[in-house]
Amino acid sequence: MFRKLTNLTDRLTSAVTGSNNSSSNGNDDKVRHLQAMGFPEQESRNALQSTNGNVERAAELLLGSWTPSPAATAARPPPIDDDIALRNALKESLQTEEQSRLRQAQEASLQQKQQITQPKTSTKSAAASKAGQAALIRSSGSKNESVTKNTLAKHHPNVKVPEKLQNKTKEEQILRCCDRLRNHPAAVDTLYKALTALRENPDNSKFRKIDKTTAGFKRSLANAPGAEQLLKTMNFAQLGPNNLVLDRSQVDPALLFLGLSALEKTKESLEYKQAKRNLLFSKQVQDIQLSANSSETEAIKRADFMSKCPTEPPKGRGALVQVVIGQETVKRRFDGDDVLSDVLNWLGAQGTVIPEKLVSREWSLVDLNRYPIAPIDCEVNDQKTLQYIGCWPSGKLEVQPSTQKWMDRDTDNTLQMGSSRGLGSAPSETLG
Repeated sequence: MFRKLTNLTDRLTSAVTGSNNSSSNGNDDKVRHLQAMGFPEQESRNALQSTNGNVERAAELLLGSWTPSPAATAARPPPIDDDIALRNALKESLQTEEQSRLRQAQEASLQQKQQITQPKTSTKSAAASKAGQAALIRSSGSKNESVTKNTLAKHHPNVKVPEKLQNKTKEEQILRCCDRLRNHPAAVDTLYKALTALRENPDNSKFRKIDKTTAGFKRSLANAPGAEQLLKTMNFAQLGPNNLVLDRSQVDPALLFLGLSALEKTKESLEYKQAKRNLLFSKQVQDIQLSANSSETEAIKRADFMSKCPTEPPKGRGALVQVVIGQETVKRRFDGDDVLSDVLNWLGAQGTVIPEKLVSREWSLVDLNRYPIAPIDCEVNDQKTLQYIGCWPSGKLEVQPSTQKWMDRDTDNTLQMGSSRGLGSAPSETLG
């Protein structure tokens, strides 16, 4: 019986000590295990102290030396068969382990389901996150606008944010739209004509409806900044994606007067006049390019200009001169001692009106290799060599519509040419 009890003690204490060596309570846990085997607390502590905390040796020591008191013997429950006790202990241990595994499996399954049901979120950088917040604020209403203004006023008290155009008065909107149209003469002319017709015939529905799909609208107004906004300021309303309509009751003579007055002022600006000359120049160049094939007289005159040109040097010799005329670039080689009039005769072979317009200053011949760019006086320098005017060993010129100052023969400092370029070229001030 003693041997069986010893074996039982060995197995139980091994199972107990294996799971509790890492416990923070140390000898207290071991004392409790010895107490569970029926030994008193103080004697269990003494035995553990004598065996340096070894539960097995402490149990053997107690079994060999300890005799239970009569009171302890009377209170102790009747002995249980050793095999039954061992089976009960193992069964309880297995049940506890199985419950622990089942709980872990349930938790893992729940986490997996949550990962499947939740959408994946990509990690965003701080810049991307702030950009998203800014976009959200812009897409929100006036509430967020006030928040943004308050934030700006807090951090930048000296910065004033201009109001949106649609929040300004009608007069301010009209003036701003017309100011943006200065470099778009076709849009200015079209709007002036349309508003004039509307003021004179407000009852005619065709002047109160604009189709944005027409060729005229696409050519003149579609790409002009401020053109459509000006019409909406005149109370035109969007009807579908392609129409602007003005109801008869919304026709305001005062607004029409303001709009026409602002457009007239725009026509007086230097930007409008220069853009208008550029537009006219492009049309004239197109007509020149087409006239050789449609007019026998033009072809004869061009041939006469070409006959006055010197013989072109062979490839590898002379100076290569390029001249930009509208969308076309023409090239030819000249000797260094050829003069500017030879270049003008060659340009006359491209279009008979070109030399005349250059000499009269309606058009200008500018050297693109100088900065700032200024016209060459073709009348004064017609007998100067290409080397003298800076087109040696190469030259790049362009025919452009003249500015008002050049046409008026204004010779102030704004028309002075840039630094000289080319081998042996003359000072810039002698060419203007």
